[in-house]
Amino acid sequence: MRDIEKKSIKGWLEELDKAPEGGKNAGLWCYVYELASQPKRRRVAVNLSKLNRYAKDGENIIVPGKILGGGSITKGINVTAVEYSTGVEEKITKAKGKLLTLREMMKKESVRVMV
Repeated sequence: MRDIEKKSIKGWLEELDKAPEGGKNAGLWCYVYELASQPKRRRVAVNLSKLNRYAKDGENIIVPGKILGGGSITKGINVTAVEYSTGVEEKITKAKGKLLTLREMMKKESVRVMV
């Protein structure tokens, strides 16, 4: 399990290194890289209930850590995270949301970081 987690965060950080340096979202990707590169014990963990409370319907959200399955979600949001706990994918797709890869999220015009 530990090797799988290291590979996923390593892949995430490699993708963030490829982010365009100029442009509108350059500072955002530097911030996401900084949060994602922290040790696992300090990394962000967000419950679905927090996503449901603060995100707007159709919004693009990036979580530089893990999404936990606590609570429910009723909004159709596009989400990217390093890890998902069990059941998160099902709950998000049931609410008409999408789980996107980091590369897909980088192509989006407006992205919001949830910590």
